[in-house]
Amino acid sequence: MAVREMNVIDIFRKEDFSGSTVSIIYDAYSSAWQISLLLLRYGLENGYFGIVSNYTIPLNAFMRKAGTVGLNVMEALKNGEMAIIDLFGSRYLSKEDIPNVFYLDKVEPETLNPKIERIYTTNLKEYLSEKPVLRLIYTLDGASLLLGEDNTLKLLNQTLASKSVQFPSSTLVLALNKDVVSQRFVAWVASISDYVILARSQLDEDGPREFLYLITAPYEEFEPTAYSFRVTKDKGIEKLKVRKISP
Repeated sequence: MAVREMNVIDIFRKEDFSGSTVSIIYDAYSSAWQISLLLLRYGLENGYFGIVSNYTIPLNAFMRKAGTVGLNVMEALKNGEMAIIDLFGSRYLSKEDIPNVFYLDKVEPETLNPKIERIYTTNLKEYLSEKPVLRLIYTLDGASLLLGEDNTLKLLNQTLASKSVQFPSSTLVLALNKDVVSQRFVAWVASISDYVILARSQLDEDGPREFLYLITAPYEEFEPTAYSFRVTKDKGIEKLKVRKISP
């Protein structure tokens, strides 16, 4: 009997998604970076308020990438469904006047978390009192390039500790290109995560092939699982497909 193909979002249990830290770890040629953006779309469609910390690319480039999974970021910002803290634009003075997009005067490790916390407690206070929160760090490798690996890990640990008290039901999604950072960095991120998804790409004569490995999940009967992974022409939540190949 053939194994049924399913949407990648179905890897996650809805009852375990809230309050989890989810790491999407991929390589340089993988399409799995889209999974983190799909999770953001899923969160917005299921009543979460989304907060993106953008460390990696210009804002308009982030919006284009989000569009590949059918997420209209500009519309979501204007409708008060999400916010972006644009660290990339803050560092490189690429600032735009868009509702619910916030910038820092300086991006430096010593003051970064207090400045972000101030945005949470002032500009976003009203939104955060009404909805559960989905936070996306896009991307952790981008943060490591801006701040250094050790500083990024220290700030991440501080964030996990504070938000576990402040927003215990919030979901944190970490997108990480493992080819940009050290193995030590990858290992630490995996160790602090409830869900760990590792993606591996393979370039063959017949074209690219991709595999997903669900390494960790937060429920008792979990067992690691391997999937084939592909990007389809479908739209929205149905765009990214997986097929179980083990066990």
